[in-house]
Amino acid sequence: MELASLLKGLVDDFSTLPAHEADRVLPGGHRPSDLMPDVRSVIVHLTALKHTTGRYRPGGWWNNRYPHVRAVNKVISGFLAEKGFRTVCPSPQGHSRRTLMPKLQFKPLAWLAGLGWRGKNNLLIHPRLGPRVVIGVVLTDAPLEAAKRPMLPDSCGDCDLCLHACPIGALGPEGFDRFKCYYRNRFLSKPCRFACMRVCPIGADYEC
Repeated sequence: MELASLLKGLVDDFSTLPAHEADRVLPGGHRPSDLMPDVRSVIVHLTALKHTTGRYRPGGWWNNRYPHVRAVNKVISGFLAEKGFRTVCPSPQGHSRRTLMPKLQFKPLAWLAGLGWRGKNNLLIHPRLGPRVVIGVVLTDAPLEAAKRPMLPDSCGDCDLCLHACPIGALGPEGFDRFKCYYRNRFLSKPCRFACMRVCPIGADYEC
């Protein structure tokens, strides 16, 4: 309840889950306990990209999404530190050059925490905000009460707009080609403008 009051107006949604639940599902080397051996709880928060625009820097969400995650993490970490608990806040930026995979994947944690489902565009689809969100994660040794939100079923149905919107063919029946997506600007004459996100009809009111 205290955490909910703390985050009211700062984020659009959040959830908590026991770290051991994530450890059971995520691959070795990419688990919460790999970053914080004594982690007990995982906090996952998300905010509509639209709500970060101009919040910290001039410009749109592209310039503000990561500063927002860091600002929220700082609030949460300060709150828990006052109660004598430690936190680790994985960076929303950065990945292995070889695999293009981050040390800790935020989207699977958000799925496990009941914040959305994995869309055909490989993005988290929040039931209200759609894919137009930025995700943040805080690991802590605090024994927080789990939100116990069930994992949401895939609700994309027959919609495959995002598969056709991708100009580089990184999305298809076989799944997501992260290398094609990451190196897309080598082959495109103009930016894709995240067509796979913008075309999603879920959360269209949060287009930014």
